[in-house]
Amino acid sequence: MKLSRSKWDSFIKCPLCFYLKEKYKIKEPSTPGHPINSRVDILLKEDFDNLRAKGEPHPIFKEYNLNFVPYDLEKETLDKYRNNFHGVRAKSKKTNIELYGALDDLWFNKDTDEIVVLDYKATSNKKLEDYTTSTKHYHKSYLRQLDFYSYLLKLNEYPVHDTGYWLICNAANEDQNNFEKKLIFKTTLLSYKLKTDYIEDTLVELKKCLESEKFPESGKDCDNCRWYNENVNLRNHKGRK
Repeated sequence: MKLSRSKWDSFIKCPLCFYLKEKYKIKEPSTPGHPINSRVDILLKEDFDNLRAKGEPHPIFKEYNLNFVPYDLEKETLDKYRNNFHGVRAKSKKTNIELYGALDDLWFNKDTDEIVVLDYKATSNKKLEDYTTSTKHYHKSYLRQLDFYSYLLKLNEYPVHDTGYWLICNAANEDQNNFEKKLIFKTTLLSYKLKTDYIEDTLVELKKCLESEKFPESGKDCDNCRWYNENVNLRNHKGRK
């Protein structure tokens, strides 16, 4: 069995939606993509790839007093790690499930000789939230994303730094009063102490879920299940009148 990072995360968010999709091919409602975010992602990769070729640090590393450089990885390998259909791959220790996830990039901590896990985020908010303390479900997913990438790299025997980062590009420059056919972004680094000790246990539960004929409970914060349940309850209530 092969399992992507996003499918693993969907199981954590809602076992029932995951089960319906994987076992019965019933997909939850989809949402449109984010082409502007994707374009920012491409441009950031080009920036870091140019600096990687020169062995030079990115200006944001100096801004945050980090002795980092883009990790010097062969282009073929980096392209594979970035590919949504390949990514970094490894076998789960407890379930033998083949795991994979596509990275944005890898950095290198010159002080510790360790790989630094990261993800690019593009947004537009007047005030940036700290993902690590936020109660929003999608922010919690950001944390798990870095954890999963870190675990994949550890399974591939990379020395991984215990702190991951988000490089956040925020188009919320209040000094920009006209569109001028451009957006002005402010870049910020947000750090996070990685956690991977829970991942194998979630994979064991995921495998049990798929092998069972019993429908699992829905996630307590699942908006799709909440909408469905409220819809059914309302219609049943109206039907009794």
